[in-house]
This record gives sequence, C-alpha cells and structure tokens, in this order.
Amino acid sequence: MSTIGRTIKNLMKVGPANAWRQMNHISDTKAGTLVGIDALGNKYFENTVDEYYGRERWVEFASDKHAEASEIPPEWHMWMSKMSQEPPTAIDLNRPKFEIPFTPNLTGTRGAYKPYNTMLPKVDAWEPSVKARGQ
Repeated sequence: MSTIGRTIKNLMKVGPANAWRQMNHISDTKAGTLVGIDALGNKYFENTVDEYYGRERWVEFASDKHAEASEIPPEWHMWMSKMSQEPPTAIDLNRPKFEIPFTPNLTGTRGAYKPYNTMLPKVDAWEPSVKARGQ
C-alpha cells in the first residue's frame, strides 16, 4: 500500500495511462528504471531509491488478460528473487540447446493434461433388467 503523496508523485512520473494500468494489475503505482525485456515481452523494472526493501523490483506482464508467475523465465526469476544482483541482460547465461520454449499453465482449461487410462475396469456397472408390466 502506498501513500497518496507517493501515488501522485509516481502518477506524474509514469503518466495517467500507465498509472491506471499499474493500479489494475499490481494495485500500486511504481516508477523506476527499465532493466530489460524478456522474450515474452514482459518488462522488468527496478527502483532502489524510493521503494521498500523487497518491493524494489517488479515486472509488468505483456499480457493484459491474465498474468501468472509461470510467465517469468528462470533467468529473470533469479534476478527478481535476488539470487543474482546482475540482470540477465548484463551476464552471459549459457542456455542449453535442448531447452523447450515456454508453455502456459493450462490447468482448469480444455487444454489441461489428462492422463490416458490403460487399466480395464475392475467392476462391471450394474444394468437393471426390467420386466414388462402386466405379464
């Protein structure tokens, strides 16, 4: 939560449209320096002067529909969680060639993983036999 003065100051720095987007996505207004952009179009920012410890690094997701933490690549996650002080744009990460591209988390959608069952049913379903009336 931020104070009204800090919110107005950040509103002047980032502009009304970006401040409105930030309020809708992260419930705060933040102003900082752009550190880098990943392959998915997410923007990473840092402000070590005006922010509290633990809140000085943040991401603005490229997707407006639904942002989830699994959209942050591992190298940027390393920087966001302060395992590395240098952003991935400043260091050379020897990425393996066999790495698969990002796929979104599809849990709860039609594209969710459903295992194929190869077991035969152990119990037969009961089907009632009905006699005709009046006979």
